[in-house]
Amino acid sequence: MEAMNQNNNTTDAELSQTSPNTPAAIEEAVLFPDFNGRIFRPPPGSPRPVKGRVVLVHGLNLAPATMDPLAQWLAAQGFVVARAALSGHRDRFMDLVRISHEAWQHDVALAVAALNRLEVDVREAPLSGVGFSLGGLLLSHHARKHAAHESWHGLALLAPAFMPRLATGFPVGVLPRWLPYFSFTPRRFRRWAFCPHSAYLAIGRLMRSHAHLVRKAKGPAESTVSAADLKRPKCLVLIHPRDELVHAGRLVDPEFGNGFDSYEVRYMRDVHRSWTVARHLICHPSSLTDVAWGDMCHQILQVIQP
Repeated sequence: MEAMNQNNNTTDAELSQTSPNTPAAIEEAVLFPDFNGRIFRPPPGSPRPVKGRVVLVHGLNLAPATMDPLAQWLAAQGFVVARAALSGHRDRFMDLVRISHEAWQHDVALAVAALNRLEVDVREAPLSGVGFSLGGLLLSHHARKHAAHESWHGLALLAPAFMPRLATGFPVGVLPRWLPYFSFTPRRFRRWAFCPHSAYLAIGRLMRSHAHLVRKAKGPAESTVSAADLKRPKCLVLIHPRDELVHAGRLVDPEFGNGFDSYEVRYMRDVHRSWTVARHLICHPSSLTDVAWGDMCHQILQVIQP
């Protein structure tokens, strides 16, 4: 099973366009031994204080380093970014076979905790999130679940996996959890050659938990602080109108805005290079046209800018 799912030839360094062994990256790994992602900081000499903190979360079976170019761009704009590496997407394929959505939620919480342990001027900066597909679902779930004690400024969700298209054939629970299942991620971005059936089951359970939180958030959010003091995040969803994995038409349901200050869905059309599949908004500069990459970055900035 492990041999069948060896890493692709594309290395993390090629995807991230940086060396993974820079002194800054090593220093952060020592400071946060329980955080498995990477911390990206603004370049030396950038104005202080920083503009904000960003939690950046990748999608299912996507190599975590695929998000590094976006993390670098955000850092260059003055943000401190915690790019997560979700459980099952690091060293061992069997970790993804045994995955639970609670483990993914814990990974997001660790990314937030890492940002909260940085120096004072960073800790006091506004907190935002950017997530792709599974990452968007996780951030939306986390922000609602912890609304009582975490203040989020903005969420930019790229093709968030709120609702799958039935045509994607999400596997049913009668199949063995280790069964290899086709991965919709373009091959050069995959962490593993195949995705286990159990990972799709975990997403399905997370979708149901998220839907419960969305319905629960209708009206005033439950909180230990007054409604006047509670800051709700604004949320922007970017998606191709004919995304073949996520049901883009259902995302416009205003119910998904429950618990948020604002909720908007914007369509990005004809954004992918010719070799990409499924019209799923893989947020890497080599998967999008130059114009689309620049437009996506600009729209993300509009949401997370204080």
